[in-house]
Amino acid sequence: MRKPIKADTRIPLCRILGSSFIALLTLFLLSCYGQKRALEQDQEKSNTDPILTLLLQDDYSGLDIEETSIITNTKTLQAFFVNVNRTRKPGLPLPEVDFSKETVLIYCSGEINQHVRPKLSIADVTDHSIIITPTLEEKQKKGASLVITSPFSIYKIPSTQKKIIFQKNR
Repeated sequence: MRKPIKADTRIPLCRILGSSFIALLTLFLLSCYGQKRALEQDQEKSNTDPILTLLLQDDYSGLDIEETSIITNTKTLQAFFVNVNRTRKPGLPLPEVDFSKETVLIYCSGEINQHVRPKLSIADVTDHSIIITPTLEEKQKKGASLVITSPFSIYKIPSTQKKIIFQKNR
């Protein structure tokens, strides 16, 4: 005599995958919402405060004295790179900048005999001006000897009608 057939007690695979999929989808949507809110907060902050973005930094500018520059067109930027790339083979590439939306700021620290890196930072933003402070920050020393260099940094900032003022730190 045969035994009666028991009902299948196994959980179908589609049920397991379905509930896992719904849990993952819910988690994904919640995390996307959190990222969207954080992005909106960042955009609100960037609308009020201009952001300096570092484009390039190097140890040779070819300038003997400290100099800061505001560049608003490609031709002037190319002229700066001609000076920097005089003795380089191959030369540094020209950074891609949309001058209709951005302005380039260059800080050359002149000849110094330290291991430093020139840096720009926004000191203050008013209704009519942006005050930028150039500084020199220590970089990691790789050797004991000090070499005379003329480092420079190139930054971009969103174009604005405000006047950009470089404040002397020294």
